[in-house]
Amino acid sequence: MGLQVYEPNPESLPRLDELTEYVEDARPIGDERPTTATEELPDLTIVPDALDAVVEIDRFRGVRVLEVGPKYGVHAGWIDRELQPSELVFSDFESDTHLHAKWVSSLVSPHRFVYGDLREANELREVEPFDLVFFLGVLYHSIHHLPLLGMLNRVTKPGGTMLFETTVDPRPDALVRLRWPENGKAKGVPTIQAVRLELAWTGWRKVTRFTDYRPGSTEALFRCEKTDELRDGADLSDVVTPHRPR
Repeated sequence: MGLQVYEPNPESLPRLDELTEYVEDARPIGDERPTTATEELPDLTIVPDALDAVVEIDRFRGVRVLEVGPKYGVHAGWIDRELQPSELVFSDFESDTHLHAKWVSSLVSPHRFVYGDLREANELREVEPFDLVFFLGVLYHSIHHLPLLGMLNRVTKPGGTMLFETTVDPRPDALVRLRWPENGKAKGVPTIQAVRLELAWTGWRKVTRFTDYRPGSTEALFRCEKTDELRDGADLSDVVTPHRPR
């Protein structure tokens, strides 16, 4: 019948290894939980007590900090207490304001919320850029990975740091698994190789993965450094050529 079958092979990634710095760090993290589903707090990425293993407190004390999706305020409390930021800014959706109201009054550091879709949160681009970004447990809830990571690049200082956590798919190829669970919410779960590509394409080409973080789970924790500025109007860094440039 003239039909052809395309069997995709695991993608060769020599350019990724050539143009990026990727380190796997086996330091003890102190978070060995197999799942985040607990009765006390049903949705927690890295436990606050483990943050000092991956965030240099002395280096980041007093800097500008952005947290995306603060939700229950567990990490916000740690940031406020340990880092004492000059300003702590939160990016989240209006629908979570009832959660924020339970803890925001306890913060001592100057703080504010920017509500709305992060991809279009232009208010973040109108303030002084951030030294440190917390982007924990957010990416896989969206299928718009590149616009999200690109926006975080634009609001971070050159050389700034992003602590990034996401659910990952264990397969070896660079792919994003699309899920449509019973709750009807679309999810895009990347593999480790896909995460590396997405970060490199959006200007985060120095990446450390903490391999002791929740071993055996489907969660991965990274520390990323902003290496490239995205040009005005560009969705991707100049290290990669869009398939069809605008």
